[in-house]
Amino acid sequence: MIKYTYLYRELMLRIKARRITHEFYLLREKGMLDWEVYGKHRESIRKSFDSLRSALTRYKERRIKAGYFYMCKHRSLHMVFVMSPLYTMPRKEARKKIKKILQRREAVGPNRNKTTIHTHVSSLAVYFGSVSESIFTKVWLLYLFLVVISCIIVLVYDWCVIYECCFGL
Repeated sequence: MIKYTYLYRELMLRIKARRITHEFYLLREKGMLDWEVYGKHRESIRKSFDSLRSALTRYKERRIKAGYFYMCKHRSLHMVFVMSPLYTMPRKEARKKIKKILQRREAVGPNRNKTTIHTHVSSLAVYFGSVSESIFTKVWLLYLFLVVISCIIVLVYDWCVIYECCFGL
């Protein structure tokens, strides 16, 4: 019998959780919340999602505590990529880098990478929250830049018109 690693079990559980969640949302769009059968089994479905969420949280906390691997989710497919400094550099350098990462994590605070009870199974809300904040900042700065440039263009044009009127060129 082959014993799978914690990382492999977490990876497979995450992929299955994403598929289950996707299926749940598809059924919800089809009106599942109004079904009589759903009403009878709503509590057991909620408990199943809670147990899935708690198992993923335990795996994630163990992985983050060790610090060797991190996971990146694919945006549209049910895929998760396992990343690690061990894959890209020699072992000694990778261990030094991992040690630095763990020290930085400890300096930031203990609750930084913990999953809360109310987060979604795939933690997409956290990811999209950080992405949308950076996009919002970029769009706002671009808008501000365009306003400044347009003001400069208007001022230069007005000065050119005034110069032509005064000096008759």
